[in-house]
Amino acid sequence: MQITQEYAEQLLKEDLKRFEDAVIRLIDVPFTQHEFDATVSFAFNVGSGSLEHSTFRRRINAGESKPLCFEQEFPKWVNGADGPLPGLVRRRQAEVDLALS
Repeated sequence: MQITQEYAEQLLKEDLKRFEDAVIRLIDVPFTQHEFDATVSFAFNVGSGSLEHSTFRRRINAGESKPLCFEQEFPKWVNGADGPLPGLVRRRQAEVDLALS
């Protein structure tokens, strides 16, 4: 299947909107733009259901330190079938770095 760049961007925007809406629905505390963007990236990668049932969500909504929640919870989501995947380790660290910037 071939699609145009314009259509590919439209599909991405539609996908992102779904995950933005999920973060808005699931997270009760105010976020900075960077925290929001990092959480949308996380949800886009692991799924909104995983975000919904995550310890990250429980802790952040309970009012725990946001930096601590990002630093401690996002890196837990790096495993493949045989353990940590380097690409996921980098992705989670980039999300943490974005959230804390």
